[in-house]
Amino acid sequence: MNIYFPKNIFTEVIRNSVNEEIASQISFHPSSLIARKIIKDSGSVGLIPTMDLLGHKDLFVSKSFGISFEESLCNSYLYFQTHGASIKEVNLLGDLSSNEAIIGKLIMRELYGVDVQMNLLTGSQNQDNKDIISVGDINFENDKFLSGISFAEEVIEVLSLPYVNFILVSTEKSALENFHSSIGNIQPQIYLQVEVENFGNSFSEKTKMKIKEDISSFVCGLDDQDRDGIDQLLRLAFYHEMISEIIEVKFI
Repeated sequence: MNIYFPKNIFTEVIRNSVNEEIASQISFHPSSLIARKIIKDSGSVGLIPTMDLLGHKDLFVSKSFGISFEESLCNSYLYFQTHGASIKEVNLLGDLSSNEAIIGKLIMRELYGVDVQMNLLTGSQNQDNKDIISVGDINFENDKFLSGISFAEEVIEVLSLPYVNFILVSTEKSALENFHSSIGNIQPQIYLQVEVENFGNSFSEKTKMKIKEDISSFVCGLDDQDRDGIDQLLRLAFYHEMISEIIEVKFI
C-alpha cells in the first residue's frame, strides 16, 4: 500500500513513530498534489488538506486518523504588517494548499470583517511590508513562528473546535480499514519522538524547545470534536457561498 504524506515536521514525526513496514510505504509530496495521486493510485491512502474535499467529495475519509491542532502549535502562521480593516491582500508562501487559500479568506471575513485578495509569493520575492500566511517548515527556521499568529488558533476562534489540517483519505474503504488496523495508537510514540528531538535537526534550540513544550497541541487520533471541526469548516465554505451545496463527509 502506498501512503502519501505532505512533507513537514509533523508528518516526519509520524513516520518516525510507526513501524518499519508502514514507514517504508510512506513518501512525501507537495500537499496540493496528494489528492490527485490518491485518485490515480487505487488502494493508496494519503493525508490531504481538509479543504481539498471541496473538489474531491467522493473520497472516503478516516474518522480516526489525521493531523489536528488544538492550540497554538501548527503548520501555518500569519505574519501581519497591517492589521484589521487595513488588510487588503494576503500573500501565501510555502507548501501551499486549499486550506490556506480558502480558510485564509474565511478567517479574514469572520475575524477581521474584510475580503482580501490572495496572492502567491515565492521565497525569492521581497516579503517586506506584506501580510503573509506561511506554510510548512519555513515557519520554524530562524525562530520565525515565534513572531507569528497561529493559523490553528484563528480557526479555533471561528469554530470553537479543533483545526483539522490534514485528513487521511482513500478511494477504497478497505485501504483505510487496513491502515487503521496497522497503525494503532501512535500518539505516545509521537510525544516520545519529539521529546528525544527526532525531528527538525536544523532548527535552533529555542525552536525545538518551544515545539516540545507545545507538542500536546498536535493530535493524530481524531475524535468527535475533530470530526465536527471538519464538518464545520466545509459548512463555513457553504455559508460564505464558496460552494453551492453542503458536503457530507464519507467517514470510515
